[in-house]
Amino acid sequence: MSKGNGAQPPKPSYPYTWVSDAALDLESRYLIKGLVDHGSFTLIYGPSGSGKSFFTADLAQHIATGQSWRARKTNQSLVVYVASEAGASILRRFIGWRDNRLGESSERIPLAVLTRGPNLILKQQVEELKIQLAYMQDEAKLPLGLVVFDTLSRSMPGGDENNAEDMTEVISAADYLRDSFKSATAFVHHSGKDVDRGARGHSSLFAAADAVLRIDDHVATLDKVRDGVAGERFPFSLMPVELGVDADGDPITTCLLDDSETMASPDRIVKGLGKNQK
Repeated sequence: MSKGNGAQPPKPSYPYTWVSDAALDLESRYLIKGLVDHGSFTLIYGPSGSGKSFFTADLAQHIATGQSWRARKTNQSLVVYVASEAGASILRRFIGWRDNRLGESSERIPLAVLTRGPNLILKQQVEELKIQLAYMQDEAKLPLGLVVFDTLSRSMPGGDENNAEDMTEVISAADYLRDSFKSATAFVHHSGKDVDRGARGHSSLFAAADAVLRIDDHVATLDKVRDGVAGERFPFSLMPVELGVDADGDPITTCLLDDSETMASPDRIVKGLGKNQK
């Protein structure tokens, strides 16, 4: 288009920044420093019985209370845990944590559990969840920091984990919620028969994640992290706690992560180094 004809340049369709003008965002917020950022997508996977839901709940609890997690700073935010697989039975774990770790408190804890969740493949149900999250954010009077979907497979009923189109829809739903609230999302997912071969399903899931934690034999290993070094290991053990007795007089129990371990620093094992360098 020639100059001087009075025509306006077209409005850019996508935001851009010249590198010469780029500056660090020093005000960018984290949920768990160096591990979970606002606007990030985290994948936590492992075989059944590996403790992945207990580990994820521990992350959620520390974010909701603003307590440091394994020597890492946290920013207190609203956390919503979508228990699509365990349903109401998962509340036992959160009650155990509340009563054993927080004691008597009159303040509302900014951590809520949805005992039934949406099908993330269906846009209408994702939109309904967005409306509810906005309501809960107003009620908590805190910004929404993290939405956890436990598990991925139960959050996409009728979908095929190995199908690229179905997995893309699920990832897009997570992106939509993150963009709407400037929050983070996390999927709890199963591994295949061989945990070392990665999370079950289409490879686009691993590719889309900002951080990937592999849970095996009560050890969480950071398989992937953007702008960081993979290989950190977070060992944990489960402590049984008694909540009360049922109508038959039998004890009601659950498990919590050993609190002394959540105060410790991780084992740092850097991938790609030789034995002597490690």
